[in-house]
Amino acid sequence: MKRLLVHHLNDVIEIATQIRYVAVATTLVAGVAFFASMQGCGYAYKTCSSCPPPTKQLQFVYTANSAGTPSTVAALTVDPVKGSLSAIGGSPYSTGSGSIALAADPSSKFVYVANALSSNISAFTINQTSGALTQIAGSPFPGEAGMNSIAIDPTGQFLYAVTGNSNNLWIYSINTTTGALASLSSTPVALAANTVSNFIEFDPSGNFIYVAARGSTSSAIYAFSRDNSTGAVTALSGFPVALDGLANRGAFEPTGTFLLVTGTNVFGTAGGVDVFSVNATSGALTLTAPPTQVGDDPAGVVVATGVVYVPNTSDATISAFTLNFNTGALTAVSGSPFPSGGQGSVNGPVGITTATAGNFVFVCNASNDISVFSVSPGGALIPVSGSPFSVGGSAPSAITFVP
Repeated sequence: MKRLLVHHLNDVIEIATQIRYVAVATTLVAGVAFFASMQGCGYAYKTCSSCPPPTKQLQFVYTANSAGTPSTVAALTVDPVKGSLSAIGGSPYSTGSGSIALAADPSSKFVYVANALSSNISAFTINQTSGALTQIAGSPFPGEAGMNSIAIDPTGQFLYAVTGNSNNLWIYSINTTTGALASLSSTPVALAANTVSNFIEFDPSGNFIYVAARGSTSSAIYAFSRDNSTGAVTALSGFPVALDGLANRGAFEPTGTFLLVTGTNVFGTAGGVDVFSVNATSGALTLTAPPTQVGDDPAGVVVATGVVYVPNTSDATISAFTLNFNTGALTAVSGSPFPSGGQGSVNGPVGITTATAGNFVFVCNASNDISVFSVSPGGALIPVSGSPFSVGGSAPSAITFVP
């Protein structure tokens, strides 16, 4: 509508100028600008005073809660302006046993929960209006004991899972209409002998998959190229790549230039972060520098607006670093590490995620609550009003944001 109005406006101005009725054209400019502004506000040909306030689009966070029989997944709405959380009706929802990881598909239609003790994956549809969850027919889907990390490819057609009990990599096709899972006949794919896995991550392009696996005393990353049509994987040459300490969690920053991996016992009892540059063509990893020290028992890592955040479970803190996108260097943010904000004496952070816009950071704590922080221009974390917010479930182990 704006484009049509502006097109007609240009014609009017030309005619008005030719006949020197500039005042008329000026009046029309003001009128068109007024109507265009009403359109932009969603009001269209009404005066703002006669219209209801614009509707805020809700966002959601979900946590996998490992305690209880059955375990649960909690669902909360996010106020996109304030960052505050509110429990969704019906939450928490029953899953399997030992719910320890979760992931949402890229279209925000489905949520999947890995149940480490019941050896399966629970699947739910997301109500696009309320965020409420409904279990998908056939759920939970068979898996393996110890499944502790799941990832969905950028097209939303395949789900990949690894386990802390074996060296298996599982691959499932996703029915994009119903959300149901079906394991591929070629799976599980064996990783290195005598290892167990800690996490699985896609690079943002979806062409490569990275898995961190532990042996008895060390950890390494294994990598695979992926057939986007079939979901099948092929091991990349040049791997495994050694990690510092015992790997915990990893994440790509949004451009896919760097992969960040946290490990425990890198600096004595303190953890560390390895930063790898990624070759977009081959998938190869190159360590950019020695590890950067964080707190004890780092439980995750995310990147929001160029700042890296690492929750440290044993310290009940969050380490924050700016990321140099040319070199991969990390520089501590002033005031880091920040208190993680859980309640009670046992309150360490065990999972972390961010809003898509990077303006909020969400941390689930061992105290069965979620701390929410706004992000300052320099990367400092500022607790939002009302934080922390109750999860409604017990022993949250992972958290994800759904726009």
